[in-house]
Amino acid sequence: MRPTEANNMTMTLQQIRLNQSQVLTNILLGFGQGAFVAERLFPRLPQALSSVVLGRLGNEALQQYNLARAPASATKRVEINYQGETYTVRQHAVEVPVPREHIREAEAAKRLGIAANLDISTAAVYTASQILALDYEIEAAGLATNTASYPTANSVTLSGSTQWTSDTSDPVDDVLDGAETIRTSTGKRPNTLVLGAAAFAALIKHPKVRGYLPNTQLGPATVDQLKTIFNVESVETGDAIWIDGQGVAHDVWGGDAILAYTPKFVGAQVNLAEPAFGFTNVLEGHPFVETPYYEDNRKSWIYGVTYERAVNLSTPAAGFLFKSAV
Repeated sequence: MRPTEANNMTMTLQQIRLNQSQVLTNILLGFGQGAFVAERLFPRLPQALSSVVLGRLGNEALQQYNLARAPASATKRVEINYQGETYTVRQHAVEVPVPREHIREAEAAKRLGIAANLDISTAAVYTASQILALDYEIEAAGLATNTASYPTANSVTLSGSTQWTSDTSDPVDDVLDGAETIRTSTGKRPNTLVLGAAAFAALIKHPKVRGYLPNTQLGPATVDQLKTIFNVESVETGDAIWIDGQGVAHDVWGGDAILAYTPKFVGAQVNLAEPAFGFTNVLEGHPFVETPYYEDNRKSWIYGVTYERAVNLSTPAAGFLFKSAV
């Protein structure tokens, strides 16, 4: 078998575990994502193969039928529109070389009792995991903040006096109206509000929001108060940034806000008849840390992390985009 053919083969979960460093993978999984919120909007949907076919139902369950029947009469039958959709994960991987000189110095520092707080191999895994997590966050944000991802009625572009940085705007009415658009399209009320960092900063001190707070409260609104005001279970702030080639930092989620219905449980028994806004297809066992290997030419140990996933929309009408909220 040629190397290219071997590389293109789908690895089983058992094969993946045989080729991973379990200790370093456990370290990776313990890091957490911190400022990353993509998985709150696109929950994980594990799958065993690179491509799976999942069933999608139509809106038959939302229609009204005459179900009354007389004795011995025919029972009402409803034909369902069942379509299979293929979801394919894509592999994302990164490697971080650690020169043997750095390892030598780290080992010497340990013997002298002046070891750094973070082991050098852990630092390599942490760096790789953060790179992969940011890549995932950027992909999810790009999909969620694109007006083309939504039906026409499920997005609005704010400007000037309607932006949430203006005292004349009304973000409370905006969000509640968006929630009603989702409800009338899907029969579900949204339960998640994802805010770009600037949108969050504008909301917590906006006069319309502060009008719902106790008169004795001097500071801005809290996250829990936003949940109550907007009638959602979760308010998430996308604090992640990315830095361009000129060293300039940019907010991953920009100045946008996304209101959505996301399922409370996503797993092997997920029902795509439920109008979830979207989900993240993830190959079982991912992400994981490859077994480190030594590269003679660079005289370095190579630490690799692999993540096979894909961010997908499921029911675009279950989301509402506030473009340029600030």
